[in-house]
Amino acid sequence: MVVGAIGRRNGFSVAEVLVALSLITFVVLGLLGVSLYSMSAGRKSRDLTAGLMIAEQALERLAYEADSTPGAAVWTTDNQTTAYQQQVVTMNPSVFNVTIYVSDVAPAMFGANNRLKQLESLVVWQDAPQGKAKQGQLRVRTARLLHEP
Repeated sequence: MVVGAIGRRNGFSVAEVLVALSLITFVVLGLLGVSLYSMSAGRKSRDLTAGLMIAEQALERLAYEADSTPGAAVWTTDNQTTAYQQQVVTMNPSVFNVTIYVSDVAPAMFGANNRLKQLESLVVWQDAPQGKAKQGQLRVRTARLLHEP
């Protein structure tokens, strides 16, 4: 019998194995939670970027029409509460509701022949039906000033 082998054990005890497994489980579940949150935040960011792009495109289209048509209806509209235009834009799988408002900006300061219009676009969409739970209704609002030619 070898003297150094007395009192020496081989392997790990059950308690040591349980502590190691619980620590590994805790770390893996923490990383999984962070990954899920990161994916959700990335999806929301992409949705908000798409909504902002749609809002900007709607304002650009209206501004182009107003600049190219001297008698456009934009120049005779002044209402911040009633929608000037409403449209639905579909970018699979999201459906965006676009509402545009047109109002005068301080007409007394610029005179009767020199008006400044504020074009405001509000884009609203619901993401829960599209499988993106816990984000609810998202909205983006953007505005642009337009000078009458």
